[in-house]
Amino acid sequence: MVGFSKEPAGVATGEPKQAATLTVIGRESKVVGEITGSRGVRIEGTVAGKIHLKAPVEVAEGAVVEAEIHATAVRVSGSVSGNITASEVVELLAPAKVTGDITTPALRVVEGAKLEGRVQMKSEPVHKAGPASPDKSPAKA
Repeated sequence: MVGFSKEPAGVATGEPKQAATLTVIGRESKVVGEITGSRGVRIEGTVAGKIHLKAPVEVAEGAVVEAEIHATAVRVSGSVSGNITASEVVELLAPAKVTGDITTPALRVVEGAKLEGRVQMKSEPVHKAGPASPDKSPAKA
């Protein structure tokens, strides 16, 4: 899978260079505000606000996130309250609890994970919502 190794345990990894530059928000840490960037983030503590990354996000077991998440890939083992948008894949691993909607082209849910929300799967890459584009469908006669 793009963005993560196939094993559910461990740190979110992409290419070997990303593993070396992964940002970890530790168990005793609390971040309030907006997290942006192009490096992967593993959340073990608490985050409240917004997360916009051009990289994977991992919410570890025991972590609490109250935020909208936009990333390439999102793996959740902890708790997320907020919508998740991923351009590649979202993985919900036990004992994950997600309260919010998920938009992604690929979704993996492991037994024991909980989701309260809707799922929208798109085959094309998901982009951050912007101004509405005009309808490009042919005009009806």
